[in-house]
Amino acid sequence: MKSMKSRLWPIAPSVLAILTGVIAGLGISKGAIAADHLNLEEGLPAEVEDAYPLGFGGFEFQGVFHYDRVEGEDIFTLDPRLEWGFARNWQAKLSVPVVLGSEENDIGDISAEVFYNFNTETLSTPAIALSASADFPTGSDSEGIDPTLKLLVTKSIGTGNNLDRLHLNLGWTYNSEQQDNERQNALSVALGYSRRLGSETILVSDIVFEQEKEEDAEIYLIELGVRHQLSPLNVLAIGAGVGLGEESPDLRITAGFQQSF
Repeated sequence: MKSMKSRLWPIAPSVLAILTGVIAGLGISKGAIAADHLNLEEGLPAEVEDAYPLGFGGFEFQGVFHYDRVEGEDIFTLDPRLEWGFARNWQAKLSVPVVLGSEENDIGDISAEVFYNFNTETLSTPAIALSASADFPTGSDSEGIDPTLKLLVTKSIGTGNNLDRLHLNLGWTYNSEQQDNERQNALSVALGYSRRLGSETILVSDIVFEQEKEEDAEIYLIELGVRHQLSPLNVLAIGAGVGLGEESPDLRITAGFQQSF
């Protein structure tokens, strides 16, 4: 198998061109909003997200690395993302994943998402948000634009300084170009828990269920990780997960960072 560097090199210019074009188009302001290590981002370090968007006017670059061991194969995914708090309680995200593996070396499906937070939590009411995204068929063997809707709920538990919180994500994806042996509708559920381990570090854990596009293929995953704020503008994340069931990854390792501008 080729080295990871040699596989990535032909793809990297395309990814950088896409992200650079978006940055130029948005016209990023010079003022920066501090990164918030308490807010949970997908894959940093676990799949579960909280119900809060990036702050109004904020702009963030995220780099996420996944290693999955699946049925004896090593699959690497690099997922650079851009997030923009374009209005109060609103957030936009663009993701351009790169997949590397035993037989794969390609840009994945580009994803664009909008996220809206309906409310902050109260003593009796959780924070609730809704996201809508679309995956565009830029990867090999991809067809059609597949939309996803996700409901996100976050609620604090207890009154201590550790900020214990529960998170629930419910997702639905529509397969617009259903092929033989594929689902047209796929569901996902993530139940997570987070708490402070100190002023700059939080612990994140979750249980994930996800229906794959292939019929009868389902993923069950248990994950644990930490998010650590290195500086007001930088957050690092690292985590690991194990799969339950034949279609699930035997092992998942995740590492990533957030850079606010």
